[in-house]
This record gives sequence, C-alpha cells and structure tokens, in this order.
Amino acid sequence: MRNILVFLSLLTVVGCSSQSKIPEEALPEPMAITTYTNSSQGVASIISKKALESFNTEYLEAPEHKAFAQSISGAWSWKSNRTSVEHAKTSALIGCQRNNKRSEDLYPCKIIHINDQWVK
Repeated sequence: MRNILVFLSLLTVVGCSSQSKIPEEALPEPMAITTYTNSSQGVASIISKKALESFNTEYLEAPEHKAFAQSISGAWSWKSNRTSVEHAKTSALIGCQRNNKRSEDLYPCKIIHINDQWVK
C-alpha cells in the first residue's frame, strides 16, 4: 500500500512539473485603459443632465454649508445645511462615492462647488 502511495505522489509531482508554458507571443495583448478628464470650468463642468438639473433647481437654492461633488464617471452628490463647510464636503464626497463604487479607483469623486464658489 505504501508503494502505491509513493508512486501516486511521484506521478502527481512529475505530471505537474512537465506542463509546458504558453509562449509569450501567444498571450493576448493587454488592453489599454482609457482615462478621461474634464477640463471644463463652472456649470459646463457638470457632466450629466440630471446633475445639472439638480444643481440649478435645488442646490443653488439650498442653505449654506453646502458642497457638490462629482466624478468623471458621471456619479455625483450634493449636501447642504450642514454644521460646517467641512461637514458638507465630507457628506457630498461620501454620497458621490456610494454612487461611484465601480469607478472610484479610476475616477474618484471630487468637490467641484462649495457654497457659492467653484473649486479649481
């Protein structure tokens, strides 16, 4: 019985080590990743129609301590009526990141507007 186990063990090791490698020229080319940027400023920097509509109809009229965040992926969020500007920025970023789970690593959310000022 012991001889059979030793034989099977050796057969497994020899079988694993004798596998050939795939030649590098046979491997597919790695796909290039396209990264996008948004060089627009002001209202023109808002990417989606829904975000622009929300910005113009709700955000602009919202009380102070507000922030608007968006990602190049199209995700966005805004928060207002917070205890401080920092609280508004943090809340808007968290909301945007929740909407941007699939793209956050490549296209992170950024604050683009605070109270009545565009962020550069």
